[in-house]
Amino acid sequence: MPKTLIEATTYCVTMVRTVRFGVIGLGDFGERHVQALRTITGVDVVAVCSRTRSRAEEVARLYGVKKWFTDREKLVRDDEVDAVTIATADDDHVEPTILAAEAGKPALLEKPLATTINDADKIIEAVKRHGIIFMVGHILRFDRRYRLVKQMHEGGETGKIASMYARRAGRQRAAGIFLNRVSPPIQAGVHDIDIMRWINGAEVIQVSGFAARRLEYRFPDIFWTVMRFKNGALGIVENGFLVSDSYPHFIDSQLTVMADDATIHIYTPGEFFTVYSKRGVDKPDVTYWPKMDGYAEGALRDELEYFAKCVISGEQPKLVPLEDARRALEIAVKAMESSEKGTPIEV
Repeated sequence: MPKTLIEATTYCVTMVRTVRFGVIGLGDFGERHVQALRTITGVDVVAVCSRTRSRAEEVARLYGVKKWFTDREKLVRDDEVDAVTIATADDDHVEPTILAAEAGKPALLEKPLATTINDADKIIEAVKRHGIIFMVGHILRFDRRYRLVKQMHEGGETGKIASMYARRAGRQRAAGIFLNRVSPPIQAGVHDIDIMRWINGAEVIQVSGFAARRLEYRFPDIFWTVMRFKNGALGIVENGFLVSDSYPHFIDSQLTVMADDATIHIYTPGEFFTVYSKRGVDKPDVTYWPKMDGYAEGALRDELEYFAKCVISGEQPKLVPLEDARRALEIAVKAMESSEKGTPIEV
């Protein structure tokens, strides 16, 4: 596994032609895709797609994209579209990904791979059958802080990892957007489940899930995933919608790694950058997708640039193996199953 993004890009040649992207799904994150893609040299956004016509027209007009669609198949079949990014709702990943695969178009799919193992396997089967370049957008692997921890561990600087704890909690008002469609360990937990496996370099062998409810949604709004790794390490991932709506950042997140020779803390992006103004207190994101001159940069841009280079080279992305994306989902699904059964599950 490459230790840095620079090393990772040795798998992909320098871009020598323009890659023309289409973006499917134009919610908040899909719009960020458009913003980030437009900052990358050798990339052009030529089409966007939303099932809501007014939204498709709005984004196309706002960013100067010449084509907009409400039909996903028409976008992926368009001869001017070389590759697509898919930022649809978590439980709406199967159809657009299969359409892209059938059209032979490389695709970057936002995490999670899917919300069920059955849907994940449908996507994997289509991707492999049609042989497209494909990657799931596990953005933490492109966050320089997490990459540095990975590099330190692989270089022997941390010693053996004993325990890891991560929290990724959203504001309470966001519960209504997600919790009738996807559970916390799948919606947010796959980020930290994946990154713990990646950093630790060992497999999860047992998982326990613990859920609590304050709100009346399909899925619980408080969730803990407890993992036991083959090398003896423990990992805990806390998710949910616990944060006050007045919290000055869109998410409260952290990672703590306790190892023989090092103790490491990573905190919410912007935690040490505070703005006090007439609008109140704000902690702007300076890591994932900071908006500079109207466009998104940071880890999201790095992720999309890496994928675009792999499209040019024809190499499957190696920084986020498809098998890892499926495994993170599987562990999250098993955590939910464990919480319902009240017993640990071997994985």
